[in-house]
Amino acid sequence: MRYLLTLLFAALSFSAFSQNNSIHVYPWNPDANHNNNIGADDLLPFLSVFGNEFGLPPEPCTYDGTPLEELMFGIADGTIILDSLFLEYELEDITTYYPVGCPDQVTDTLIFNNSVMLTQFSTESNNWQISGSDNYGAYNELNFQINSQLGQYTIQLYSLALYALGFTPDGFFGSESAWTNQYSIPFPEDWYLDEEGIHIESGWSEDAWALYANYLHILPYWHYADE
Repeated sequence: MRYLLTLLFAALSFSAFSQNNSIHVYPWNPDANHNNNIGADDLLPFLSVFGNEFGLPPEPCTYDGTPLEELMFGIADGTIILDSLFLEYELEDITTYYPVGCPDQVTDTLIFNNSVMLTQFSTESNNWQISGSDNYGAYNELNFQINSQLGQYTIQLYSLALYALGFTPDGFFGSESAWTNQYSIPFPEDWYLDEEGIHIESGWSEDAWALYANYLHILPYWHYADE
């Protein structure tokens, strides 16, 4: 036993010398009490793990994800093929203004309905989008953007008919684009997928047209790549 302790002490001393006596925490620091000296007290933590496997693997991830997360990331990595996506909405907004030359205030309520089948799919660097033109000849798009460095994700909807028909220039419906905030996994609880489609009930940017929706119907049609 005395011979074993001598060898262990020599090995630890050599390691400390090779590190110029600097404190080295990862993956192993022989100076357990961080006093810049390798002594007998530093052997006790080592002996408590002597004979065990070094560098145990991390605990496996037990998070399975939601059906919506599986769909969005499956489309991104190609395990799910997005064939098309049906987008339908009804927006309602009220604006108040003074007409030129008239002192009386006027309040207008505008309700606008639109629907489109998106069929043009593309992907790049795991970011993907699907687009198409509605009955007004205006461009519509849903895209899913992945910030791999931050591990955050964003969904965006475009409906350029809102601008082309003059609604947003007249003060209705905010903007023709609707961004969500950036979120990590898991997605918010009120983001989910069921038999009626994709539901995004929160997280829209301040001027998003989706905030004015009486209803917003996002219905994807897809299949697994190996089917």
